[in-house]
Amino acid sequence: MSDSNNDKVCSAVCENGGSSGCMWKSTIAGLLVAILLSWTLLSVALSLPFFLGLFFFMLFGLIIGAVMFRFANPHRPVAKSGIVLSTAVVSLICWAVALYGECVEFPEDFADRAIKSSKIWIPDNAYHEVREQLNVFIVDYLKTKYPPGGVLGYLKMTAVGDPIEIDIPNQPKVVTLPPRATAASWWIRVVLSLVLLYVAVYAVTCDLAQSEEVKRSKGDDPEKESGSTVTD
Repeated sequence: MSDSNNDKVCSAVCENGGSSGCMWKSTIAGLLVAILLSWTLLSVALSLPFFLGLFFFMLFGLIIGAVMFRFANPHRPVAKSGIVLSTAVVSLICWAVALYGECVEFPEDFADRAIKSSKIWIPDNAYHEVREQLNVFIVDYLKTKYPPGGVLGYLKMTAVGDPIEIDIPNQPKVVTLPPRATAASWWIRVVLSLVLLYVAVYAVTCDLAQSEEVKRSKGDDPEKESGSTVTD
C-alpha cells in the first residue's frame, strides 16, 4: 500500500473514532524535543526567582506543540482523545525531566548559593576544598534527614521548606541557610509549571481535531466571495 493510501486510511480511522497510530510519530517527535528542552533549559527555568521560569514553560510548550502539529498534520482530523492523551504524555514527561534535572543539579546549586551568601568562611586558597565539602555535606544531609536522599530527599526537603544547618570542617560555627523558596511558593510553581506547559502544548495541537476543509470553511473563501459578487 502506498504512502498516500496509508495517510488516507489513517485519517479515515482517526475521523471515525481515533487511532493511536495517527499520533505516534507526533508523540515521539514531541518527546524528543521536550526531553532536550527540559534537560538543558527548563530545569534551570524552574529555579528562577519570582516565578519567571513559568514563562519559559509556556514558550517551550508552544514550540513542542508546533513540532507535534507538524508531524500529525497530514493525518487530520485526529480524534480528540488521541490529541489529549498524546499532549498529556509529552507534557508530563517534559515536566518530570525538568524537575529531575533540578534535583540532580541541586548539590552544585547549593554550594554556589552557600558561598555567595557570605556566611561560609573560606580560608586562603581553599575555595575548591570548601566547595567540595559543601557538595559532600548536602548529599549526606539529604540521606540522613530526608531518606533515602538523592532526588526523593531533595523533593521532601523542598516540599516542606526547611532551612539547612551547614556543619562542615574548618567553619567556626554552624551556619543556617534559608530555603531558596517557601514550601507554598514551591508547590505553586511546580503545579503551575505542569498546567501551563500542558495548556501551551494543547493550544497548538487542538487544531489537529479539525480537518483542513472545515478550517477553511470557517474562514473567508475567496472563490465564494467572487461568485457572490458576479451573481450580484
